Amino acid sequence: MTFVLSAALAAPLSTPVLREEAPPWTPPRVPTVELVETAREALRAGDAMGEWGRTTVPAWEPGPADAALRWIVAVGDADRAAGVDRLADPGFLRSCLTAWRWVPDVPREGERIRLTRYLVYGVAGETAPTGLFQHALWALPHDEAGLDAASAEARRATLDRFRYTRQDVAAGVYGAGGVAAGHAEPLVWLTHEAHEQALLQGSVAVEVGGKTRLFNVFRNNGIPYDKREHDTTRQRAYWYFRKIDAVRGWAREPVTGPALRPYAAVAGDVDHLGFGRLLALHTADGLRLVVLADTGGAFVDNLHQLDLYTGVFASAKAFSSATAAIGDTAEAWVLGVRETPGCAP
Repeated sequence: MTFVLSAALAAPLSTPVLREEAPPWTPPRVPTVELVETAREALRAGDAMGEWGRTTVPAWEPGPADAALRWIVAVGDADRAAGVDRLADPGFLRSCLTAWRWVPDVPREGERIRLTRYLVYGVAGETAPTGLFQHALWALPHDEAGLDAASAEARRATLDRFRYTRQDVAAGVYGAGGVAAGHAEPLVWLTHEAHEQALLQGSVAVEVGGKTRLFNVFRNNGIPYDKREHDTTRQRAYWYFRKIDAVRGWAREPVTGPALRPYAAVAGDVDHLGFGRLLALHTADGLRLVVLADTGGAFVDNLHQLDLYTGVFASAKAFSSATAAIGDTAEAWVLGVRETPGCAP
């Protein structure tokens, strides 16, 4: 059975499809606890947002995204209490999960999606500009204090956040002598390389004075990410940051995004695939069950790619060494839950 995504909703995309087809069920590489906790966090965020009624792809056979997440959490909790792990059993997964092969809208060899990998860099930082640490992560400008996203959007013509490009900020618009000097506070000071990685990845773990602080993008300047421009310093889009307590995925304000666990969460096109969607990925090193819990500008109208969250790494070399075996493409499936007595939590 094959389901074609609505042409109206998918425009200007090509025509990706869902085809009823089972994945090669093998023991998942992601530890069950990581999957269950990511699913639990996605449920919390989705319930708070009312996100389950917002999925834009009609009549997907796997059903609402939250149904699979609730099943994952219930089974995981029951198994932990009983001292078993059915979510690591290929036979149990084969019996209890329905699967539809996701054939992307951009053809790849073997009908595979593109699979990128993202991380949080662990970097050094300073509380004031010094030496090589001349590049700040900026908090929201003061004129936006107390405004929720909708209120800020309604006042965008008067707010600093929407006035300045990435190049303006890099040139010192908020620094001493800048036209908006003092209008925003620097959260931490980084090297040029670390600053670029923070903007690229969206999150960064910064060691300052022997303590690690986590920062994540908060709101942007309203300029879309340009997919055609590969030189990040020439992107006009710019993100302001905030301090966070965990690496978190996407959520609509004021809801806090789900806390992400390494290798159990992916970023993708939540508008078409649905926030919280349970997916199976067959990568070069095996089978993975993951939750669609994050997104970004690169995933607007993008039904041929996912981005796997892999954790915190101190360097590109460490990241590459730990994740290279995953590969750059994957076979992908959208999963649902069978109503079978043996599958009840």
